[in-house]
Amino acid sequence: MSLSRFYLPAPEWHPDTLTLGGDEAAHCSRVLRRQAGDRVEVFDGEGRVAQAEITAVSKSSVSLRITEQKIHAALPHRIHLLPTMIKAEPFEWLLEKAVELGAVSIRPIITERTVVHLTGEHLEKKMIKWQRHMIESAKQCHTPFVTRLEKPRPFGQVIADLPAESLKLLPALSEHSRTLHGITTGHREAFIAIGPEGDFTPAEESLAQQKGFIPVTLGPLILRAETAVIASLAVLGHDFGKT
Repeated sequence: MSLSRFYLPAPEWHPDTLTLGGDEAAHCSRVLRRQAGDRVEVFDGEGRVAQAEITAVSKSSVSLRITEQKIHAALPHRIHLLPTMIKAEPFEWLLEKAVELGAVSIRPIITERTVVHLTGEHLEKKMIKWQRHMIESAKQCHTPFVTRLEKPRPFGQVIADLPAESLKLLPALSEHSRTLHGITTGHREAFIAIGPEGDFTPAEESLAQQKGFIPVTLGPLILRAETAVIASLAVLGHDFGKT
């Protein structure tokens, strides 16, 4: 029987003892009704996973004693996702699946045809909610890593900051697109940009190609943005695994 899993950020770890607070403490003590003496699993989202015994439970915190600890090595390849902002429910689903499929970072982009625009306090609240979704996904699928999430930025700004030598991919329905098969050869890092409904504009596609993006095909069918994310991550992860 697998142990209940809880998330504790790396800066809050100590050599022998851990303390859960906030939502994680509430879930442990009030929802799951764990008590002193129970064993649980704790991870930091950066590869460290510990088995621990609960030593004390209060209304606001759960104290733990580490009994066993393991550091998991990161995948030898790194895939970064640049998805266009889309409607709330599909975007949250996208985030969860990106964690399951091992994306290292998610850098949401704002394009000319983006229909969802978030700013100020609304964006801050969404960022907290999105991060929570990603943590829950990592807990459920038992990955030791939580994907890094950045705030949405204009497409041009995001791609201007990418390393020149990295593999950069742009799914597109174009006669010049190539397949993803074997595309990762010679690379250990990839960035893949996913357009909105209506796709990128010709000007955005041109800018992306000037920055080194390669047009690629995900097949002959038009995919929803969240479906394109899953397809891209799955195929790239498999292709990296063979190189």
